[in-house]
Amino acid sequence: MIRNRKMGDEFWAERKEVLAEWPTGKEVDLDEAVAYHKSMPPEKVWSTRLTRARQNGETLLITGMGHTTIEQQIKLLQTVEPVADILGTSPDSLTRAHHFHVIQKEIERSLQLGISTLNGFPIVNHGVMGIRKLINAISKPIQLRYGAPDMRIINEIAYAGGYTADSGDGLYNFWNMNSKEPIEKVLANHQYLHRLIGIYEERGAPISASVLGLYGCGIPPSLNIAAQLTQVLMMAEQGVKEIVFHHHAHGNLAQDIAGVRAFYKLVGYYLETLGYTGMRFNTNAGLALAKYPHDVGGSYMVVAFNCLLARLCGAQIVDVRTISEAKTIPSAQDIFVTFEAGRMAVNLFKNQGVAADEELVADEQTMIEMEVRSILDRVFDLGDGDVVIGTLKAVEQGVLDNPFSSHNSVACKVMGIKDDRGAVRYLDHGNLPFGREIIEFHKERISRREKLSGRKADYETVVEDLSAIARGGLL
Repeated sequence: MIRNRKMGDEFWAERKEVLAEWPTGKEVDLDEAVAYHKSMPPEKVWSTRLTRARQNGETLLITGMGHTTIEQQIKLLQTVEPVADILGTSPDSLTRAHHFHVIQKEIERSLQLGISTLNGFPIVNHGVMGIRKLINAISKPIQLRYGAPDMRIINEIAYAGGYTADSGDGLYNFWNMNSKEPIEKVLANHQYLHRLIGIYEERGAPISASVLGLYGCGIPPSLNIAAQLTQVLMMAEQGVKEIVFHHHAHGNLAQDIAGVRAFYKLVGYYLETLGYTGMRFNTNAGLALAKYPHDVGGSYMVVAFNCLLARLCGAQIVDVRTISEAKTIPSAQDIFVTFEAGRMAVNLFKNQGVAADEELVADEQTMIEMEVRSILDRVFDLGDGDVVIGTLKAVEQGVLDNPFSSHNSVACKVMGIKDDRGAVRYLDHGNLPFGREIIEFHKERISRREKLSGRKADYETVVEDLSAIARGGLL
């Protein structure tokens, strides 16, 4: 069984196998890659740009995008670059599944047809020099945005090519992006990834990791934060110093703001308690939706609301989805006009003293913190103080759970539902280790929804909640 221990010599032995998976792995030279990172202009480095945003109170817009050939990808990013602060690249689904032989044929077909035939950017097949061509053509930082159970060779090539930020963590990629690999294998793969980031950091080339926990649509915030904190502690052990905290918002502003505050209070406590120092955090906030509006007007409103939400949460990044999200893979023009709308919203909210009801926020934060501590106390008990062992056992027992996991080893007993104000509560807390006070609190808040609607809150209500915003309202 793996433990929460910094990888040593075994990392370098594993690395030889990882880089041998595809011929472009031979292009990766760690010393040369670090030197390349150090030679990059500061405005291209994610950590530098995010630090400036945090100091200046900026809200930066980002979304993921990817095309098949290097030329197509450069054109796509250059189209969006004038209205974007930072950029994201999404690898295609075949790359995530390591079908590199198939991809090679698709690249040739894309070149022949003059169109992108893949649903993302095939990083591994293009190799380090191909990635450098892209990085050199763009003036802004680029984040690697995707999830997969095994990201090792993909990230090796991306980092060596000049990417300075990543997304995804072990738990997120286990139960959201995977149906076959056992959790221990997925967490082990991510120990490798995070040790790699730690090595770049130690050599003076900072790379930012990301913590997502669960895709949070319809999931109470405490469960997500508990999952995220386990991943932060695993990253810290491997030497990661900079992390983007992805806040999955639901639309109830008091609860969404409280979730961000609770995360930062608790992450500070656990890092200090366990002796991890020098960590740097930024926040990426955005609505977690199962379904997006089909109509253009509703789509633009979601973009604007996302920007207000990020501002109220004090986020450095607002994660926007394009106006065509519900219908198709977005074109460069779709992305451009989405960013234009987002930029206008951010500018309108800038330097304004907008705020939510602080009493409501404080009440939500108190309950979220109580719930998170209940879950994490049990995780540490199960692992006898080791967060990795505790996480493995917690997922097995449903102490950490995901109602929408694609993996059949997950309990999937927890179920979230909105109350009368659109805050997400526990309709069923499954095997989460909650005491009577927490359970009764959620029952009471759900009963308010039942009185408002005149019907019993049940599974059908949960399903309706997941698509409520797409239909035009919070409930």
